[in-house]
Amino acid sequence: MVAKTCIVIADDHALFRSGLRKLLESQPHLSVVGETPSGDEVATLVKSLKPDILLLDVCLPRLSGLGVLQQLGSSSTRVILLTANIENSDAIQALQWGIHGIVLKNATTESVFRSIDAVMDGQYWIFSRGVEGLDNAVSRLSAPESTGKTQSGRFRLTQREMVVLHAVVSGRANKEIARQCCISEQTVKHHVTNIFNKTGASSRLELTLFAIEHGLVETPPLQ
Repeated sequence: MVAKTCIVIADDHALFRSGLRKLLESQPHLSVVGETPSGDEVATLVKSLKPDILLLDVCLPRLSGLGVLQQLGSSSTRVILLTANIENSDAIQALQWGIHGIVLKNATTESVFRSIDAVMDGQYWIFSRGVEGLDNAVSRLSAPESTGKTQSGRFRLTQREMVVLHAVVSGRANKEIARQCCISEQTVKHHVTNIFNKTGASSRLELTLFAIEHGLVETPPLQ
């Protein structure tokens, strides 16, 4: 009999946790042994349950996911970050603090399963594929991979502004962007204003068309 991979979920959205639990437990080799909505409870839960995998949301109340990593220290539990958006610099820092994977919340079901299996096999998982070794994982995050990144430099957009730009093009409101990026709505407004100034756009619709035309996003996002 194959031993099950034991998992703890740390995410502040009850519906997301419930859906993720059902998704994971549809696989015979995966078992969710605990969950928590609060960052300050994660370290205690991991120490008590000793799971194989911790699926950790970056944006948690009371203590952020990155703060949790510092609390966990050299725990034997392998951590996979769950995030809507993360800057590469933060992702690299998280890798250096001991995480083994990063999965975007809009990832496919198959990608979630593969990330867990890859990490359990000793690999690192960066967004959509397995990578052998920490150095290769960091290199993958450090290297520019898309036309969008090249174009962002052309318009002097920062990495955070690119995250906000993609969210705006996807039709998200400032409040939703603020939550996804773990920043205030006022900070989102500041980023949007900077993006308008740098691109010459005067509305979200104009910005969306500009971003598509100039390759800042690869394709119009699906709603």
